[in-house]
Amino acid sequence: MTSRPVALITKRNPGYFGIPLARLLARSGHDLVLHTPSQGANHPIPASENAGLVAELEQLGAAVEPVPDADINTLEGNQRLVDAAMKRFGRLDAACLITGRMLFRDFLETSKANWEDEKRDNIDSVFYGLQAVLPPMISAGTGRVLVSTSSIATRPEHRLSLYAATKACANALVRSAAFEYSKHGVAVNAIGTNFMDATGFKTAFGADEPDRRAELEAQVPLRKLGTVEEVAEFAAVLLDGRCHFQTGQFFNLSGGWSH
Repeated sequence: MTSRPVALITKRNPGYFGIPLARLLARSGHDLVLHTPSQGANHPIPASENAGLVAELEQLGAAVEPVPDADINTLEGNQRLVDAAMKRFGRLDAACLITGRMLFRDFLETSKANWEDEKRDNIDSVFYGLQAVLPPMISAGTGRVLVSTSSIATRPEHRLSLYAATKACANALVRSAAFEYSKHGVAVNAIGTNFMDATGFKTAFGADEPDRRAELEAQVPLRKLGTVEEVAEFAAVLLDGRCHFQTGQFFNLSGGWSH
């Protein structure tokens, strides 16, 4: 077993906070298990890009175990990631479960297939992720889990009813798991964002256009879009052992929009 703490990050996505979080954890002395899918939110991810990220993290001092294309909407896929951590490092200290997909559709226009897809990506991924990462942490008597949900879980937006509902369910799963397993020294929290200077948000809301970006920023009390680096810094505090006195919480990073 390694003496260094080990962190697992799912759904490595070139446009969100998983990559900057991996860099922060590598710099803080963590070894990493990295979910490296071949498909990102908006485009295929070349194998060379995944290999380059692993090499970069190794240069920062981390031992890295990449796990390609595990289906994080299933227990089997999540268990593959945990098994990789235990086989390579013999421990799992922290896990960041980045999950989900966003569907824009009026409520009465959504189909059964839409509903099943949203449940699978936004609820099943959290349910099975927690079921996989919690047991080794409970056995060790310590651990930190952070689940990425959404600010929209607390303040629904037009045409995002299924997304809001399924993300709210994910937050409830986090609270329930935290309540049950805090006695074992395991902290489980959720983080949600909105109004991000991130690929997925900008594509979904047209924020690459200057006029549209200005309209969006005007809706944020802080009058700007958040960065993925800011989210990663916040997430790192909850994962790297500096703060182990919060559990069952949902942290809403949306520039004050969620007040």
